[in-house]
Amino acid sequence: MARWFAFAFTMLGTWILTNTNTEYFSLGWGISAISTLAWAYFAYKDKDIPRGLMELCFVILCIRGVINFY
Repeated sequence: MARWFAFAFTMLGTWILTNTNTEYFSLGWGISAISTLAWAYFAYKDKDIPRGLMELCFVILCIRGVINFY
């Protein structure tokens, strides 16, 4: 069930980031960071190290995105 919530957050964050209204980009990056942290946790639970590392790299980029828009 938690994976479906993470999926919904991923879709919401992507929808916000692909919208033309740049006022909400930091919100989109923040939502993407939360969903990506969830996917990194699921990768850890599944013992999928490469996927977990990929997700953690994306979390860092999401945080960078939030900082750049502020």
